[in-house]
Amino acid sequence: MSQATPTMASASPYEQVCSAEQASAYSAAQIREAIAYWVGRDRLDIADALVAAGMGLYPESEDILAIGALLAEINQDWAQAQDCLERLMAVQGQAASAESFFHLVRVMRCRSSLFSAYRTAQRGLEKHPQHAGLNQELTELTELLEVAPVSTQVEAHAA
Repeated sequence: MSQATPTMASASPYEQVCSAEQASAYSAAQIREAIAYWVGRDRLDIADALVAAGMGLYPESEDILAIGALLAEINQDWAQAQDCLERLMAVQGQAASAESFFHLVRVMRCRSSLFSAYRTAQRGLEKHPQHAGLNQELTELTELLEVAPVSTQVEAHAA
């Protein structure tokens, strides 16, 4: 039995979205789906280009900021991930999700910003006191800060 050859009708509509110029014809949600499509095919170069295009087209889109943060985490670009997450949470305002706080805490830890991560975990738990991940992060950060070098402790108290 022979395999059917894929046709344009069976191909993903996102195979055609692989540049900033092409992205301009799509909504933020569609760009997010295209980014996910390319990440799933291990084409992070195309996904990165689409994130950049999406940020330019929809700078306050939760869809674009969230997937931009996730892609930055995959790429271990902690500064970009933190920027996306902080912008996402600004857009979300009082409705900022527990997952947004959790990801921001993890990214701050990856950047060795332990006190900032600790304060973010505290803020997240004020809004989401039952979130297991945030509770675990706060516990771990408390322990880490108790044994942190004096320079880190001084910096923490100055902030």
